[in-house]
Amino acid sequence: MEIYTESKHGLMFAAQRQLLHLDASPAKLTTRDMFVPTCATCHMSGINGRGVTHDPSERLSYYLFAEVTKARPDAARAQAKMKDICMQCHTPPLIERVYKEAEAVVEATNEKVIAGKGVMDGLRNDAVLKGGAFSQPIDFKYFDLWHYYGRTAKHGAFMGGADFVQWHGNYPILQHLIEIRAEAEELRKEHEPRR
Repeated sequence: MEIYTESKHGLMFAAQRQLLHLDASPAKLTTRDMFVPTCATCHMSGINGRGVTHDPSERLSYYLFAEVTKARPDAARAQAKMKDICMQCHTPPLIERVYKEAEAVVEATNEKVIAGKGVMDGLRNDAVLKGGAFSQPIDFKYFDLWHYYGRTAKHGAFMGGADFVQWHGNYPILQHLIEIRAEAEELRKEHEPRR
């Protein structure tokens, strides 16, 4: 919700809400009723006869919530459905640019998460970290890196929330990654046998 509120769609919705027909039936919704989309407009409505769905993930092509994002099964079909919704208001070149830029953010975010995961897996494989999940402070830092900041950056990219891509996403991801690497180095030094 925070990402939507800050996005171009969210800002336009706040500014023009009184001009929208929010009581229109989702099955009969048109861009005359909703010329600024809400979350439901894109993810569930049948705008301009596109077909209503009760599955808000039906038009999603990626698992953005995952530690490392991958395409969903039948991603091409889902992406085509979402792009068809986007085309009710936007031109194909704009839609393609937004998807290309968002996919680049997902790839770059995945690379940072994988780097952090490699550090954590290395610590566990070398028995530097013992105990279950969340038994060491570094576990929390890595969890925040991917679960909060990584997911925030990826969702921000697809929803047009630039601050969530950068200041609430990639900046803290990079900060946490550097801190994880430094803590891992200290943990390894402590773990080395004394001579």
